Amino acid sequence: MLGEGEGRVGPVKVTILPDRQVKELEARTVADLLKGLGLHRDAHLVVRGEDILTSDVRLTDKDELEIWPVISGGQR
Repeated sequence: MLGEGEGRVGPVKVTILPDRQVKELEARTVADLLKGLGLHRDAHLVVRGEDILTSDVRLTDKDELEIWPVISGGQR
C-alpha cells in the first residue's frame, strides 16, 4: 500500500534559465524531469531553493525548480 505522497506525482513547476521559460510536467525524479524536457543531465543543473539536486532525487508536486545550463570555459 502506498503512503501519502508516494506513487503518482502531479506536475512539477520548472523554470528553465536563462530564458526564464516556465513549464509544468510530471516527473518522479530529477532524471525523469530532464529526460522529459529533452535536456542532457551532464549539461544542466537542477536547483531547488539553494540546493543542487542529483539525478536520483525524488520530486513532489510542491517542488518549484530551476534548471541552469552548465557553462564552462577557460584558456586553451
